[in-house]
Amino acid sequence: MADRTQRESIPRGHAPTQAASFDDDDARTAPASRRASRRRPGLARAAAVVGVAALALTACAPPQSSNGNPAEDGKAVTVWLQQKPDKASPLLAGTYGNSEVINAVHDKLVNVTPEGRLEPRVAKSWQLSQDARTLTIRLNDQKWSDGTRMTADDVVFTLNLYANKDVKSPLASVLKPIKGSAAVKDGKAKTLSGVSKTDDRTVKIELEKPDVGFMYTLFSQTFYVLPKHALEKEDPATVATSKIWVTPGKVPGLGAFTLSSFSPGQRAEFNRNPHFRTPVKFPKLVQTLVTQDAATQELASGELDVTLLQPIDVDTAAQWKDKGVETVQANSPGFDRYSINQRKPYLKDKRVRQGLITAVDRQGIIDSVYAGRATPINSSFTSATVKKDGFKDYAYNPQKAKQLLKDAGFDFSREFVIREVNNNAQRRSVDQVVLRNLRDIGVNAVIKPVDQAQVGSILSEGDYDLFLYGGGNYSADPSTNIPMITCDAAMPKGSNLPAYCNPKVDELLAAAAGETDRAKRAQMLTEAGRLENDDVSHLWIARPTRDYAYSSALTGGVRGGDGMPDLLLSAQDWQTK
Repeated sequence: MADRTQRESIPRGHAPTQAASFDDDDARTAPASRRASRRRPGLARAAAVVGVAALALTACAPPQSSNGNPAEDGKAVTVWLQQKPDKASPLLAGTYGNSEVINAVHDKLVNVTPEGRLEPRVAKSWQLSQDARTLTIRLNDQKWSDGTRMTADDVVFTLNLYANKDVKSPLASVLKPIKGSAAVKDGKAKTLSGVSKTDDRTVKIELEKPDVGFMYTLFSQTFYVLPKHALEKEDPATVATSKIWVTPGKVPGLGAFTLSSFSPGQRAEFNRNPHFRTPVKFPKLVQTLVTQDAATQELASGELDVTLLQPIDVDTAAQWKDKGVETVQANSPGFDRYSINQRKPYLKDKRVRQGLITAVDRQGIIDSVYAGRATPINSSFTSATVKKDGFKDYAYNPQKAKQLLKDAGFDFSREFVIREVNNNAQRRSVDQVVLRNLRDIGVNAVIKPVDQAQVGSILSEGDYDLFLYGGGNYSADPSTNIPMITCDAAMPKGSNLPAYCNPKVDELLAAAAGETDRAKRAQMLTEAGRLENDDVSHLWIARPTRDYAYSSALTGGVRGGDGMPDLLLSAQDWQTK
């Protein structure tokens, strides 16, 4: 689960309380991404980690394209498909696989970089009023992939579609500050009264009360601009799960590509969008699903052009320059953590959650599974606005962990379920460490695998105790944490997976939203972070560094971010040779 951002940016810094305007012309001249250091040739691969025997995985060539010819007028670019996609619906919670397909076809108003800067996409500029009650968005003049002109009506339609209670989008809770959202949620109105168009290229969003952070929260979430002319007749009750999203030619987009074929859980092929605002320089994109180990080997053999690397493979890939392989590094805009399912009564006591996190050798995981390419975290508040002085660090201490669980009356004999998603070797390794650590203190922990297609129902129904996930972008402003930790955003209604709830945290976040004094606001947000740290809303693991490898035949500025979906945000800059 994740929100998607990219690394490199075109900043124009601004204080949250000031009116700010950003022009997308700057985005065209962004510098190429920083390259990771290269090492001398060598083929040795990192050994198995954390004492878990490495699985023997055979590299397999990606399937042939549907017409047997990968490109008609030039070289196709083949990239690793990070997870199995299924519905690829922009209206549902984002998995890496679905988001990779979606990011190729659809686009967002604004991209938030890992450093927290705002980068124009569909929006050309935006301005938050001095009283923090009105957000005005100026749109680029562009067309949908079917040639229809995109207007402000599409953005107004999009926000109302996400807010529609029949759609049941988990992102609807993010729109709560907008005027009229309560009426839409209660079924008393069909549209948000606070969303309107000023002209064909300008959208105005009015808020119920001053909210300094709303702009960041809106832009940090994966709200894709969707076509009114193609979707207005769809049934809101079924549109989110409809097959239209993976039916070529059915739903036009604003992204760099158009879907040409889709094999559920295996492969997706795309043609370049002739109406994208920056023309793509290669004719075809192919996303193919293989294991991550296989993807690395296929990159070396030339069968794959771009892949995300496991940390243990970074040094090996860096030695493949003689094989035509380049590497690039990006700080992750999010972090990896376990949802501790607080819908389960026995996980509501914070002493239990404190015991669980203290039982896990998180530094050991960073050193081994992440190969040191991650930083520890002890709060969901990663923005620099929140000062972490005095936060508990929950150092690995099995004896203390066991005592905390005993003090809370924890039943050690109860089966404790860790849900594990297939096709992610790194997370499988993390799960193995956590499993061993919990068993060491007497917890009856078991791992129960789940196919990617089942994740949505597993999370919605709460059929787990721990679930490892990552992503998100919380660096722009602490308000971006609201959808993942506030009470009314708890699953299954919102995107707060663990259903963590502390009314005092909610109160502080609400007060900070209307506070225009930056120092006072920072103090409120820091107090909210301190409470969340003490509560252990999640079992935090680390904020990783993302490393990618790509063919040296691909030039023009490959930029990373949070996984393969973010990589596609720079596809318009790529060239093949």
